Amino acid sequence: MKKMLALAALAMSAVLPAHADTWKDLKNAAKQQASDKAAEQLGMATPAPANAKVYFINLKDGDTVSSPVKVQFGLSNAGVAPAGMNKEGTGHHHLLIDDPTVDFTQPLPMTDQIKHFGGGQTETSLTLKPGKHTLQLLFADWKHQPFNPSVQSDKITITVK
Repeated sequence: MKKMLALAALAMSAVLPAHADTWKDLKNAAKQQASDKAAEQLGMATPAPANAKVYFINLKDGDTVSSPVKVQFGLSNAGVAPAGMNKEGTGHHHLLIDDPTVDFTQPLPMTDQIKHFGGGQTETSLTLKPGKHTLQLLFADWKHQPFNPSVQSDKITITVK
C-alpha cells in the first residue's frame, strides 16, 4: 500500500508542473490577446524592428518596363508574417502606387493605390497603364498599421511602355 501511495504521489508531482505550465501558458495567451485588442482599438503603433529596411529587388529608379510589371520586395533585419499574426520583429508588405496619401497613425486602407500583401507575399505582378508611375514599399505590423518609425523604401519612378 505504501508503494502504491508513493507511486501515486510521484505521478501527481509529474502532472502538476505540466498542469501549472498549461495554466501559465493560457494566462500569458490571454494577456497577449488583451494587449493586442487594446493596441488595435487605441491605434497604438508597433515599434519598428531594429534596423529594418525594405527595398525593391528587381526594380530601380528610372527603369523602363512592360506591363504586367513583376515587383519583388526585399527586406532585411525583420521577418515576414501574415497580417493578424502579432509576432515580434515581423510584419508584412504594402505597395504604394502613384503617391497615395497615407496616415501613418492608422491601419492602411485597401485601395487601387495601396496594395496589401497580408498573406506574407514577397512579390506581385502589377498591370499598369503606359506612362510614368511611382512605387514605394511600406512595411506594416499585424494590424496593417505602419511601424513607428516607419519602415519604407525610397520612392522610385518607373516608365511603363
